[in-house]
Amino acid sequence: MLSPGTALLFARLALAVMFLWFGVMNFTAVGTAITGSWIEGHVLLSGLGEQSGSAAKALGLYQIIAGALVGAPIPSGSFRRIGFAMVGLYAGIALTVLLTNPVWIEAAGGFPAIGSGQGILKYIAILGLSLWGGSFANTRMFSQRHTDMRMWSQPVMWLGLVVVLGWIGGMKFTAVEAAGIEPLVQTSPAFAWLLGLMALQTVSNLIGMIELITVVALIGYWFNNTLFRMGLYLAITTFVLTLGFLITFPGSWAGDLGGFPALSSAGHFLLKDLPLLAVCLALLSETGREGTMRRR
Repeated sequence: MLSPGTALLFARLALAVMFLWFGVMNFTAVGTAITGSWIEGHVLLSGLGEQSGSAAKALGLYQIIAGALVGAPIPSGSFRRIGFAMVGLYAGIALTVLLTNPVWIEAAGGFPAIGSGQGILKYIAILGLSLWGGSFANTRMFSQRHTDMRMWSQPVMWLGLVVVLGWIGGMKFTAVEAAGIEPLVQTSPAFAWLLGLMALQTVSNLIGMIELITVVALIGYWFNNTLFRMGLYLAITTFVLTLGFLITFPGSWAGDLGGFPALSSAGHFLLKDLPLLAVCLALLSETGREGTMRRR
């Protein structure tokens, strides 16, 4: 059985990779463009649009510090907890974009047809992961002490998985989302063969159906341990496959910056699935025969 200590190590690695990578990218034109698009669309920050370059660099520095504190092999747990707190604060602020920015697809009727906000949804799970990682004791990194924050972080992580898989899975049944995933599917050995058997929309519907089935299984968190674990395994499979797009989809990398390791906006979206994979492992490590910690 996966131990919480092993899951915590992977969570630290996942968050460190994401935040360090995003932080470095914010010192490039791609990071400036991404930051600028969110600032200009934010009702409270739109006045800073002309300062998007400076804002991107400041944000990048914050991300690098957070990633370093979370991932560095330093003996003091206090520094790690500060890093997890910085990650949680960033995730919480990022989620406000859903309330202020135009993240809905107007051509599909607006809310709840979500477009650019799909990547923002992932910060719910990342917020939960930061709470979970920060709940471990300062002096014993792999402490089994069940703190209140460690217990309550689990429903947040669960909610993050359900929202991402449920909402984006539901979007797969729309034509606009099917068109959006077409280049990903075409370049992936795991999915491309399906296009020879069925139409693109049918492939998209099939992927969406699997994601919704995963959500149904994840609901077992509250009443059926076996069903919940099945949902986690399905979610793990989903995130491993989507992370594979970083290898198979050329559009994951910014061509004008020389390609790998310069992430494009699509690459930013896909890399966020690494912490979501860590969320699955964290919940799996907390789920024994007697059920999840929340129900013990």
